[in-house]
Amino acid sequence: MLEKFLRQADVEPRNISGAVSPHAGYMYCGKTQAHVYKSLPDDVDTFVIIGPNHRGSDTQEAIMTSGLWKTPLGSARINSELGGKILENSKYLEDDYKAHNEEHSIEVQLPWLQNKYDNFTFVPISMGDNKIEKCRDIGKAIKEAREETGSKFVVISSSDFTHFGRSYGYMPVSGGIGKKLNYIKKIDMKAASAVEKLSPETFLDTVKDYEATICGTGPIAALLYSIEDKVSGGKLLDYSTSYEISKNEDSIVGYCGITFE
Repeated sequence: MLEKFLRQADVEPRNISGAVSPHAGYMYCGKTQAHVYKSLPDDVDTFVIIGPNHRGSDTQEAIMTSGLWKTPLGSARINSELGGKILENSKYLEDDYKAHNEEHSIEVQLPWLQNKYDNFTFVPISMGDNKIEKCRDIGKAIKEAREETGSKFVVISSSDFTHFGRSYGYMPVSGGIGKKLNYIKKIDMKAASAVEKLSPETFLDTVKDYEATICGTGPIAALLYSIEDKVSGGKLLDYSTSYEISKNEDSIVGYCGITFE
């Protein structure tokens, strides 16, 4: 399935420092994910993956600094040196594997990396809050860890965009499916534009002003803070919604694939 999506993605590897990738079932968002992962450089072997904590845990901002994560494609090893540096530089992060136990937003990114790279390491960071001070703290901690270790790595923010429909208790627009999809796309493009402009403050304000139901708001803002000195802007590579596959008007989610070169 991953290979099929990659064949269909009309992009080439670039010098990417950061990316936003969705985390739904591959059948729904795999097309958009493929654009992101096919764009990643071939010469990188370390990744920091920041995802939201959907289920909640006692530890709101949780990192892991050692261990293996197993997927059907094998085991992915955590980069202990880099993870330790990020933890050391943050006043909010705690080293807690339990906060990751029931969370899917990071683990669904790993098979894409396992498919592309023979060997790589990663650092998982789960965020349960999107307060700007926490986003800035975690982003700066990643940035400082890069400077201290001198390592080259890609920061990936795992996030879906607008959640719409009765299934989410959020349905402000009635009428035909075209009207609903236009509403979802309008909100998503407003948010994506702020992300492309590398402005975490504008992005967070846009989410608030438009009541955007973006689950990875904190991880996206933290990503932007972490790469603000590395890139000049972002590029929306692909946009899709779950409706394209499910045809379910009561449960629609938007997906953005954004990279920063």
